[in-house]
Amino acid sequence: MDLSPLLAAVARGDDRTVFDLLDDVPEDELGGDDGVALLAAAAYAERDEVVWRLVEAGVDVTRPWAGGVDPVTWAAGRGAFPVLQALLIRSGDPRGADSPHRRALRVAQAAIASEAVGEEQGPPPAHRAIVSHLEAVLGVHRSPDELMARALVHARPDHDDWCESLLQLGYRADQEVFGWARDVAGDRSSLDRRRFGLGVLNFIGFGLDSPYDPDVHREDEGPLPFRQDAAAFLRPLLDTEKDPHALGSVIAAFTSYCSPEEALAVLVHADHADPGVRRCVASPLAHHSLLVTADHPDVLAALVRLAEDPVPDIRETALCGLAMSHVDTAELRAVMAAHLADPHFDARLEAAAGLALRGDERGHRVLDEVRRGIKNHRSPGAGRLGDIHHLTRAREENRCSITGGR
Repeated sequence: MDLSPLLAAVARGDDRTVFDLLDDVPEDELGGDDGVALLAAAAYAERDEVVWRLVEAGVDVTRPWAGGVDPVTWAAGRGAFPVLQALLIRSGDPRGADSPHRRALRVAQAAIASEAVGEEQGPPPAHRAIVSHLEAVLGVHRSPDELMARALVHARPDHDDWCESLLQLGYRADQEVFGWARDVAGDRSSLDRRRFGLGVLNFIGFGLDSPYDPDVHREDEGPLPFRQDAAAFLRPLLDTEKDPHALGSVIAAFTSYCSPEEALAVLVHADHADPGVRRCVASPLAHHSLLVTADHPDVLAALVRLAEDPVPDIRETALCGLAMSHVDTAELRAVMAAHLADPHFDARLEAAAGLALRGDERGHRVLDEVRRGIKNHRSPGAGRLGDIHHLTRAREENRCSITGGR
């Protein structure tokens, strides 16, 4: 195996090239020294998806790296949470007496005990995320107050410590956690607490199945018992919450609990100055198919404006909502046609899909061009292209049935 191009791609963060090169490497070649060296390079560079791919391919995570470094201990000590998760995916029973999970947990706990919070250079290590995750894997479930305390040490909503605490509480979508989160979300004395409480309300609305109780499925338990109470609590906050991050959580949570018609209340924030808020508006509008109709011109108008947003993924979401709708006007086709040259690939793809779904050859030509560039399932647009193909066929068959095949 020629390591040089692989190591160079890892160093520059070019995961796609790494994956393409690995497709040509027999898996038995990854089981030796070269595989271990590549795994170490990917972990040190914190390319967690590459680490995941290598571990899945059979690279041995029990073999020490150069200098005798133990992979699991290194990742836990560094607080490299996504890398550690990738290293552990094939590690067997986590509850064994000397499992790597237990070893990683001890290392992360020791790192927390010795750290000096506030003195980090760069993003803080995610030791608390590691502890929260591994405790749950091992059957230890901490109280909402303790999980919130871990999130608030750095109080960064984009940090793994914060997100993992939200996730662990999201798995416990019961009345008790809802009541706790509502109380915290109503705490006007602390912005960080309010943000976290609203985040929990958002996460428990997802209806997540816990990976720690594989025999329990959320859909077996019926609708969330607090759905109406949650919507009633969140609705006034659409008008009063001023913090952009908190408002984004309010919008995301409210639209997961309320009816499609009630979701129209978020339209007032479609032109908000903060892109995070606009993103939270675009997503439910785009995915509530009952709203994206000629009967709701205000929703269509909002999505058309969001399709011109300077933030690429907001444009993509809005264009997807317009594409999936059954509205077909010359004005809407013009919006989509204008985005066939969008610099953002996914926005371009959604615009082409919208035209193709309406039988417009301009969209089909762009989709054909994308299709010719597909090398494997990781190529840009590969997954979405399959969805679009099935949707276009279904709509064409429907049109033919209506017109009698003409």
